[in-house]
Amino acid sequence: MKKCILLFTIVMISLTSMENVAISAGKRIVLLPFYDDSGYRGPWELRLEVPEMLGDMLMDDYFHVVPMDSVLEALPKPPEKSVLWKFLGLFSNRKSDQKLLSDLEVVSIARKLNADYAISGILDDFKFRRQGGGDVLIGGYKSYTTNVSMSHVRVLRVADASPLGTISGQADNKESGLGLELMGKPRARDIEFYSLDSLDFGSKRFLTTLMGVTAVEAINKVQREIRAVLTLPDTSFYAEKKFKIISSNNGIISVDAGSSDGVKPGDRFRVFASESGILVGKINITEVWADHLSKGEILEGKDEVRTGDMIMPE
Repeated sequence: MKKCILLFTIVMISLTSMENVAISAGKRIVLLPFYDDSGYRGPWELRLEVPEMLGDMLMDDYFHVVPMDSVLEALPKPPEKSVLWKFLGLFSNRKSDQKLLSDLEVVSIARKLNADYAISGILDDFKFRRQGGGDVLIGGYKSYTTNVSMSHVRVLRVADASPLGTISGQADNKESGLGLELMGKPRARDIEFYSLDSLDFGSKRFLTTLMGVTAVEAINKVQREIRAVLTLPDTSFYAEKKFKIISSNNGIISVDAGSSDGVKPGDRFRVFASESGILVGKINITEVWADHLSKGEILEGKDEVRTGDMIMPE
């Protein structure tokens, strides 16, 4: 029995160590609650749900997103309200309790959580509308429109509180047409329209709805822009070493970096588009030919990597 307990303890310590190594290997990102200016009135707390979904999309081997529970604990605590104020608050607009944080406030919170980057934003729209006409016993025209938009999504580098970019994202969907409603029987979209608030935000059922599809599209646009901003090359590095792809043919490339630059076979580089600076692929060095010349293979982005693109060690 003691041996089993000892073995279990060793395994748990090992798993914890592996998790810590995985987290430390990447960059820590803090997503602050978004300011909800959408006018949505329902059970979902969108100021938390939207950034949490965004964080789920960003999470990978390179980015570790701090859980929202930890973020909420690090937020400044509001002053304690009186019983009368709490009672009156039951009839007031929840949005009045929100605060639009400044960049310095965001960075201050992120530093408490040992984060490398901090992200805040504003949710502008989150709407599901239904319009229609005609006789429900015969048939009629129905249209369903959804809209989700975010703006002022600020990406900040915590070390020096410098802004790296301001992003927006929007998605709209519309479904319409003629349809038959036998004896007033509601259509599937009607049932979805009236039962939407009963679903958990981000659940499998929610993601199949028109509102869910639109939310994912809008948030994914923001996620892609954030990822592009956070993977831009270090300009100070390229001010001194401007290594580039000098030829590319059928997945085989050559670069103007070699033995004198410390390059050796097996080294991996990220590739950034020469015009936009966006991450487009990864390469692996297979042979070092000269002081400033090496051969390699494209690991990712075979169709995107071009001659003249910049490279940076992983």
